[in-house]
Amino acid sequence: MVESTAKSKKTTTARRAGPKRSEASRLAVQTAALEELASNGWRNFSVDRVAKNAKASKQTIYRWWPTPACLVVQSALENTPKSTDPNTTLKERLSALMSPLINDIRLGDGAHKWRGVILAAADSDEANEIFRNWIAETYRKPVRFVLAEHTNKNLIRRDWDIDFVIESLLGPVWQRVVAMRAPLPENYVDRLVDAVINNLKKDD
Repeated sequence: MVESTAKSKKTTTARRAGPKRSEASRLAVQTAALEELASNGWRNFSVDRVAKNAKASKQTIYRWWPTPACLVVQSALENTPKSTDPNTTLKERLSALMSPLINDIRLGDGAHKWRGVILAAADSDEANEIFRNWIAETYRKPVRFVLAEHTNKNLIRRDWDIDFVIESLLGPVWQRVVAMRAPLPENYVDRLVDAVINNLKKDD
């Protein structure tokens, strides 16, 4: 009976350790993927090197991510700092939404990483869906909510187009990072947000 109880405890411990090991392995793969992206870019991205550096099998990696592009996009998005809503002025709220992304791009190899993420999202339908869902949850929904609040308070024009607003916030970022390969200035968040707010001002 004692032996049976001991075996039961050992089995329970093993089961509890399983998910933790899986999560640790998953994080190791994501870290290795971002390092590989920073070192070699998307066009030379190697799942073999990721597997070797993460000490994980390729079979495991492809079980979690159907394509290398999905691995790259999801790893980057899940490791992007989250924004907080200060619930103050329109400029401060839009700036708070944009700052984590802009700061991540400006930090270290951030621009190189995000260039790879955007290219990967364009190369794979599955990765593109992950990317579009992230934009919807991270920007489209909260921006729509903030603009609706200010519209109800009669602080901005009522005929705003959410697609145009999101494109005005993110489009210039992607253009500088991917097409121009140009650095983002320190005041880039202010410039983006000011341009959007100027377009949202009510006509006199």
